[in-house]
Amino acid sequence: MKSCNHSYWFSPSIRGSEVSLTTSDRPQNLLSELPFADSQQPSLIVLLGTDEKTLALQELVSTKSEPRRSAKRGYGETHLHLDSSTAFSDRPVLFADGTFTNHIKPSRAIASEGCHDVKTRYLPRLRNSLPTDLYEATDQVYARLLLPFTDVFCIFVSDIGGLEGAAGRLASWLTKGWPSSFPLSTRPRIIIVESTSSQEKEPQLLKTFLYLLKQKTEHDSSLLFSTIRVVSLLPDGAVSRLARYRRLRECIMNASDQVRSARRASSYLFTAPHFFALLDYSSNHLSVTLTKPFNVIRASRTHNPPASDLTQHLANLLSKITDLDSLKNFAVPLVASSILLDSYPPNMHLFDPREVFRTLYRAACYSACRAGLFKDQDSKYLALPSGVVKMVEDRLVEMFEVLSCGETTAVELHRELLAGFNAEALSIRSDVTCLVCVRRLLQNNILSCGHGVCQFCVRAFCEKSPQNPWLFKLDYCIFCHLPTNGAVVKDLPPTAAVRVLTFDGGGVRVLISLQKLQLVEDAVALGFPIQENFDLMVGPSAGAIAAIDLAKGSTVAETIEHIERSATFAFQPRPSSHIPILSHIMDFILWILNDGRYSAENMDIALQRELGTKTLYDYSRATATGTKVCILVTTIWDASTCIFTNYNSSGTRPHGCGKLEAQLHRQQLIKAGYHVLSPQEGKRHVPLWEVARCSSAAPSYFKAKEVADLGAFQDGGLQHNNPSIALQEVSVINPLVDEPGLVVSLGTGSSRVPDSGPRMSFTRGILKDGWIPRLLRAFKSTIGAKYAYQSRGGRKDKYFRFDMEFDGPEPRLDDTSKMQELKAAARSAMEGSTQLDRLARCIIAELFFFELDSLPVKKGGQYACMGKILCRLCAGDPSLGILIEQLNKSLAKFLLQDHIIPNSKPQYLGADGNFCLVVEFEVDSRRSNISLLIQEGSSEPCSISGSPFSINGLIAAQQLEAPFGRADHAKRQRPELTEVDSRKRQRI
Repeated sequence: MKSCNHSYWFSPSIRGSEVSLTTSDRPQNLLSELPFADSQQPSLIVLLGTDEKTLALQELVSTKSEPRRSAKRGYGETHLHLDSSTAFSDRPVLFADGTFTNHIKPSRAIASEGCHDVKTRYLPRLRNSLPTDLYEATDQVYARLLLPFTDVFCIFVSDIGGLEGAAGRLASWLTKGWPSSFPLSTRPRIIIVESTSSQEKEPQLLKTFLYLLKQKTEHDSSLLFSTIRVVSLLPDGAVSRLARYRRLRECIMNASDQVRSARRASSYLFTAPHFFALLDYSSNHLSVTLTKPFNVIRASRTHNPPASDLTQHLANLLSKITDLDSLKNFAVPLVASSILLDSYPPNMHLFDPREVFRTLYRAACYSACRAGLFKDQDSKYLALPSGVVKMVEDRLVEMFEVLSCGETTAVELHRELLAGFNAEALSIRSDVTCLVCVRRLLQNNILSCGHGVCQFCVRAFCEKSPQNPWLFKLDYCIFCHLPTNGAVVKDLPPTAAVRVLTFDGGGVRVLISLQKLQLVEDAVALGFPIQENFDLMVGPSAGAIAAIDLAKGSTVAETIEHIERSATFAFQPRPSSHIPILSHIMDFILWILNDGRYSAENMDIALQRELGTKTLYDYSRATATGTKVCILVTTIWDASTCIFTNYNSSGTRPHGCGKLEAQLHRQQLIKAGYHVLSPQEGKRHVPLWEVARCSSAAPSYFKAKEVADLGAFQDGGLQHNNPSIALQEVSVINPLVDEPGLVVSLGTGSSRVPDSGPRMSFTRGILKDGWIPRLLRAFKSTIGAKYAYQSRGGRKDKYFRFDMEFDGPEPRLDDTSKMQELKAAARSAMEGSTQLDRLARCIIAELFFFELDSLPVKKGGQYACMGKILCRLCAGDPSLGILIEQLNKSLAKFLLQDHIIPNSKPQYLGADGNFCLVVEFEVDSRRSNISLLIQEGSSEPCSISGSPFSINGLIAAQQLEAPFGRADHAKRQRPELTEVDSRKRQRI
């Protein structure tokens, strides 16, 4: 597709009381024209004026763009050109030409052309006021946006009212102050271009101009400009156009050379991707504030900001340091290297490390020293906080010197550092902080050596499986290098949606849920456990036991067996008198005195036998399959809902949800949302069986379970025995996905509610309707999730609820005699279920997802997009062959917006043996929803994972717009510049 010749970049405008800045994607289009953009460092020259400026531009710039004539432009309208003669050099020269006249004319953007992205930003008020005219608005934009990035400003005074007009504009800029964190040494140079005087008069003209400038402002010109000089042009017609502007070009390039030298010396000379990205970030900054300087280092971390809880993680490390030798030889190098790792991923600009440290990390290091290293009285004699911070900074600079040579990476330097520590240093453990990066929380991969690692460090340090790009080999501990016996960690593909499986509580009735899950596995029939088709499992009460056991790697059949065995043992009646009346009295007394009908010790024994002593955070089958587990409990004080997770509360939760730091039985909790039970240093490593015991402590059946350092908990289904919390946790696991791809909620049955309304009755005496039976009935009513689930909004085709109704009262949760009957009833209820068939097809569809190959480019009013449909099952997995065979038998095909994708037969495999289907299409907007579906035979099509999606959503998930690198240190791959026939793309 041929690119357009438009050169429009931006223009300010005033409408009523609002000042706006309209910008196009012209810089990004020019970036695509640079063949070696990652190593090319552009220079920006700005020409200001009208007619004389246009004549100069024609001679100074070799360009294929066709700028609008100055007479048709509005005041401040600015165009951007690439001097094509420099496109293949290491110094591409960009020329911006701004229309500055001595009269006001509003600008008109080229949004109507349709071939460019055009964005409008509104400038904030300054001291409760706005710029009063277009002159002032344009001065704000030029002084705060362009000035830091420009090498040379050329002002053609004959176009803007002579020397006095030019002085007026510069005086206005000077009142704005230095607009960014760029060093003052990089200030641009000003060339005043005069066309009515000879070269000999340049000194006098400069003296006159400086006098006029001083009359208009008390600010010194050196505040913003390194030098100002006057260059006189030969009279028009006296020599050729080329000769007339030759000297001006030489002056411009010489001045640019001087500024570039200063930028290089201060580490502020940027490659093309960084240069254009910072211009865009600066535009965003301008729409937020007109007073605060634009901080380049902070802007470069837009997509990878420093951890908000960095102080806590550093303090966790420093709190374990007990002597000066460990501080100097272990803690300081580790902190410095972790900062290097955080600051310089691949594709990051090599800023001065001292400036980076002082801008982003010094304050956190000071706070950490006070909170961690100097928390104990004796430790204050180790070193002063300022001394420790200085040691970290100096060590960071030393490491940067090695990194900047270009022969290694921050990851390799960090790996070498860890390998050089002695065994004593590596014996340090943390229950909260990833000691590899010292900036993130641990997750469910604590190894046998006692060390864990965050998911980002897994991606950065571990080897990917050759067949599966989302499976990482953790052959040895990254921190201490001890072997792990072949541990692997599975990651979630970035554009795939989260699949959720939720269980209800209900005692032995959880067998209904498990039996139905077994039938789902039989319907999908891919040869691997059905729970591995889900990314998040959530459960309260007995559902928590089922979720934990499945996450450990038990099959559904094995979990059913474990539940039956545990229930039979736990629900044994207490020994009592053989005298009939006396036995009932004794049972009641024991029930009250023991705070439960059944022995808590029996329940403890049963759960320890089935679930073992590992904790949620220990490496397990859940780590290898990438399964997240969320277990619901409630407090005994006010029945507030809390959750235990194996993903260590990472992520952002809705308002009203928080972490608990104090013992629950000593405080009253806010009854909004739910609360996360996160581990703390040295405590709260709760074994799986204790977590299950807390969640299943149904009032009146078992007494509450006390957990050391936390408090006492009871049945997790009292408040949220439904999928609502699971749906909120989806955004924690994948913040960039709006909703889950699939939700399967397994109920445990409830009594059929008559259509006539609620059951009414009169009091039947204290034994039937006293406070105890009323309380028990109220508790039982919370077990079913049916009504709470039905009130949940969202896409109905993504949600499946499997439950059943009993004609009479539902079986008691402790009625072990009904276990086989419950399983048979569940099987009978699922026979011939169309919902089961649709769920099986949705589970298959969720195995596929779509990724973009590169950023789409807008041409001819359309975004040309190219990507691939991929599969979660990968080469070497026998299940992939089973899946392909199933889809071929069902004549499956992929659809794009209900249209069959050409050549979309599911047997298509790439050279590496993985499923890979190329998809090309065009869209009008990056915000438009796009649907990709799979249809088996004539059945109803099902959306693949993450569908429908927007292009913006894919770009964010894949981090395609992260020019300064990614937190996981993945390298940016620039797409090959190939021309694809637009007729082959499907238009949407």
